[in-house]
Amino acid sequence: MTAAASLVSDNLRDPLVTIAIPTFNRAALLQDCLAAALGQTYGNFEVLVSDNASTDETAEILKSLSDRRLHFVRQEANIGLLRNLNALLENVRGEFVVFVPDDDRIAPVMLERCIALTKCEQNIPAIVALCDVWFVARGQDWRAPANQRLGTGIWDGAEILYEFLKDRMSVAMCSVMYRTERLRAGGGFPLDFPYAADIATWAPLLLEGRAGLVNEACATIALHDASQTSDLTIDVRVSDGRKVVNLIAGAADRHLADPRERRKIKIEAERHFARRAVKMIALYRRQGAAFLDVVSLMWRLRHVVMKIKDIGQLAKLCIVLFLPAPIVRWVRYAVKLLHNVKLAE
Repeated sequence: MTAAASLVSDNLRDPLVTIAIPTFNRAALLQDCLAAALGQTYGNFEVLVSDNASTDETAEILKSLSDRRLHFVRQEANIGLLRNLNALLENVRGEFVVFVPDDDRIAPVMLERCIALTKCEQNIPAIVALCDVWFVARGQDWRAPANQRLGTGIWDGAEILYEFLKDRMSVAMCSVMYRTERLRAGGGFPLDFPYAADIATWAPLLLEGRAGLVNEACATIALHDASQTSDLTIDVRVSDGRKVVNLIAGAADRHLADPRERRKIKIEAERHFARRAVKMIALYRRQGAAFLDVVSLMWRLRHVVMKIKDIGQLAKLCIVLFLPAPIVRWVRYAVKLLHNVKLAE
C-alpha cells in the first residue's frame, strides 16, 4: 500500500474534519458543491451529506459517486433546514466540522488554513474565515476585503465578533469551522432562529474566550431568491435579528468581565442588525413594494431603524424610499461615475 493510500484509509476511519452538506432538490448545485468540498488541499477529512428527502436526482447522484471520503444519509421526510443541520451534526465523525449549504462553496485551502490555527492553541471552539458573496441574479461577485485590524491567527473572540458587527468582516455559515463536541454541547443550531441560526450559533461562541481568524476569503455564499430563507417575511428576519442581539448581550454579560467591553459589544450588535434591517427595507422597496406599504413597515420597525447612527445609511434609505425608481437608478449611476473618476485621478 502506498503512503497516499494508507493516509486515505486512516482518514476514513478517523477523519479530523467533517464537511457537512445539507441538501434538498438541488442536484445540479450539489455536484459543484461536492467537487469543491472534495478538492481540499488538506487530506484528513470526510464529506457528509444529508439529503432532506429530495425528489429530484440527488439520490442517484450521491449513489453514483465512488469517492470513499463521501458518506450520505437520507431523511425519510423533509425535516426543515435547521433540523437537517442538526441531523448532520449527530453523524459527524470529525473533531471539527464545517457546514456548507449545497448552493455555497468552500475554497480548496479552507480546511488547510483553519486546521493550521488549531495547532497554535488548543481547545478553541471555532475558527472564522472570510467569505465572498455571489449575487446570482446579477451574475456578480463581491470579494471580501481583508480585515485591517486583525490578521490571521488566534485572538480574543470578542475582538473578532466586534469586527464582524462593525461590518469590517464578511462571515457566513460556510466560512466557520466548529469544534464538534463544543457545538454539540451547546445544542447545535437553535430551531427558534429561522433566519439567523448560523450567527446565533457562532457569535456567542466567540465571546467565550479565544478563537481563530483566517483573514482571507475561504468560501463563497450565494445570494438568490431560491434560498431556503428567501420566503421569510421582513418581520421574521428582523425579529430574528432582535433575538440575536439579545443572545449576544446575554453571552457578553456571562463572559466579558470588562463592563466597557460588554457595552461596546452590545451597542455594535444593536447597530449591526439595525443596518441589516435598513438594507432589507430598501430591497423590499426596490423589488416593487408600494410606498405606503414601505412606510407602514418603517413605522413598525422604527425602534430598530432608530439604532442607526450612520447618516449615510439613512440617506441612502430615504433616497430609495422617496424617489422614483428611475431617479434612484440615475443617482446610483452618478455616484458610481464619480467614484470611478476619483479612482482615475
